[in-house]
Amino acid sequence: MSRRNRALSLALASLALAPMAEARAGEGAPGVDLDWIAPGGCSDRGRVLAEIEQRLGRSVAEGGGAPRLRARAEVSRNERGSWDLHLTTTLGETTRSRELHGESCAELADAAALIIAFALDPDAAARDPAALDPALTVGAEPGAGSGAEPGAGSGAEPGAGLGAEPGAGSGAEPGAGSGGAPDTAAEPDARTAADQPVVAPPPEGGEPPAASQIEARPSPHLELRGALRASGVLDASSLPAVAPGVGISASALIGSVRAEVSGLYLGAQQALIAPTLGGDVWLLAGGLRLCSALHRKAFELGPCAGLEAGAMGATGFGVASPGSNRALWIAPQLGALATYALSDQIRAHLSVDALFPVTRGRFVLVGIGPVHRIPAATARASLGVEVQFP
Repeated sequence: MSRRNRALSLALASLALAPMAEARAGEGAPGVDLDWIAPGGCSDRGRVLAEIEQRLGRSVAEGGGAPRLRARAEVSRNERGSWDLHLTTTLGETTRSRELHGESCAELADAAALIIAFALDPDAAARDPAALDPALTVGAEPGAGSGAEPGAGSGAEPGAGLGAEPGAGSGAEPGAGSGGAPDTAAEPDARTAADQPVVAPPPEGGEPPAASQIEARPSPHLELRGALRASGVLDASSLPAVAPGVGISASALIGSVRAEVSGLYLGAQQALIAPTLGGDVWLLAGGLRLCSALHRKAFELGPCAGLEAGAMGATGFGVASPGSNRALWIAPQLGALATYALSDQIRAHLSVDALFPVTRGRFVLVGIGPVHRIPAATARASLGVEVQFP
């Protein structure tokens, strides 16, 4: 079964939208405010909104004066390796929550788009060809019709089309291959769409194709996303005292892998030999880091490893001829990151790292003595805000 059909099955199995549709009677077409929270590599908010608009055949940015539908979706990978979706929709005073499970994040994104589209406009979502995907089928292999009404609890055949007129009690066999053209179908309401399997219409003069004969669509490639982050930094022992600093980074996110390029500045700290004699020491560095993050709902957590390189400098004071000098800074690092999704694109970011400098330069005031030496190890923490795109 293809990803699109699995998504349709998940969505239709969870729909109970008739009360929402009734609550909108007499109102204009509503827009939607979507909060989409998903790990890197999943479909993003823009793709889900585009899918909703394709199904409805209109923009959902403007609501035409009607109350807007508020939707919040959280996608996460579970311990079995499959995916979970928690979707909450609110229209007026009506709020509904659903838990869906699927084989991929893209499958759940399609299901969420269909559920939201039905909540906004069941009729438009049902009659959109892209929503029904007539090239594919869902469910068991269809057989000959038995005359049961489509939508009847136990007598409906899998071959009954979604477009069959609900409530038709004439006993005609839907899906019988008599060679004539299929009957013109009426537009289904939300209850009809939720209760019936979604199947392809049979070709003229023949039986519908079996599900086993249909080629599934290939799964999409992992999605590449970018991220920019600004952080406040606190370093334990690179400089003579605990040093605050600032950091910036740019990241590429592919699935659970994060590749990061960063820059760091630690402000000058004094190294005193006497109350008025010593040096100001600072650090400027850049780094490359790889992380592998595990996602759980809005959280991201994982280990990191990287390499930092730059320069440490010192300027003396309290002497007749104060000088300055620099030393090479090269430090492998090991650590961990944790992020929390504040929205679809904005995350709070925390990193904790241990660094092990391999160059241990010494700064000395000539004729007086050493001021500072690069340590054998240091610890560093950073807290910041990250913006992901697209």
